[in-house]
Amino acid sequence: MEKDRQQELKALIDGGLFVRAERLARELELHDQSQDLQRKALWQMAAVNRNMPGTKKLAEMYNLSKAEVITTLREILNSQKGDRENRTLEPCYDQYTGQYLPFEEWLNQLSKRWEKIGKD
Repeated sequence: MEKDRQQELKALIDGGLFVRAERLARELELHDQSQDLQRKALWQMAAVNRNMPGTKKLAEMYNLSKAEVITTLREILNSQKGDRENRTLEPCYDQYTGQYLPFEEWLNQLSKRWEKIGKD
């Protein structure tokens, strides 16, 4: 049974389903892997999906403060800045500003709007 759950976890990770994978890792008491998956889920929700409400919802699920989320996302951003192939950091349309924002500017908007997110 445990082997099946480990295979399920691997399949979720391989499929990029980090939120579900994190939940399963937590159930399996894989704390280090759970923390790593939280970071990946946050990055996916913020940088890949550019989803402010989803990012804040994940922060609440993981009991992370605004400061912890912004710091985590900036750390990942800084580690990926040199990768010229990384399209995630390129400008994407932002519904709140009506502009195309690179991820770093989007992250600044997330920080500014944090308290208002979910109340719009």
